[in-house]
Amino acid sequence: MQRSTAVEDLTSVEWRDTNWLERVGGFQNQAMVLDYFAMSPFWDRQSNNQILTMQTQFNDLRQSYEATLEQLRKMTGIEFAIIHEQPPVWVIQKRYRRGPSVDDVNPLATYYILGANVYQSPTIYSVIANRLV
Repeated sequence: MQRSTAVEDLTSVEWRDTNWLERVGGFQNQAMVLDYFAMSPFWDRQSNNQILTMQTQFNDLRQSYEATLEQLRKMTGIEFAIIHEQPPVWVIQKRYRRGPSVDDVNPLATYYILGANVYQSPTIYSVIANRLV
C-alpha cells in the first residue's frame, strides 16, 4: 500500500495545549516534545512513529527515545524527527524515509514549537511568492 506524501498547508494554524504541559511539568526530553507534537493537527496518524507507539503502548515495551530512533531507521515511510533543539524552540521535520542511512530521507514539511505553540513553517516558495506579491 502506497502512502500519500502530500503535506496539507496548515501554515495559518497555531496549536497549543498548556494544560498538558503544566500537568507533565514542561518538556523534559525529546520524547516528550514528540508526544506533545503528536497531539497537534500536524501529526500524521499513518506515520511510522505512530505505528511504533501503537505497537508498544499496551505492554512494557515502551522504548527509550534512542531505541525508537533506531527502530525508525529500519522502516520506510513517513516519520517525524526533531532536527534542532534549543529550548524554548524545537524544530520537527516530517520526512519520507527510503532506507536505513541517515541520508535516506526526503524532507516533506517542517514544524516548530515555540514555547507551547506549534506551527507549520512556510515553504521557501510560499515566502518568495508572498514577497513578490
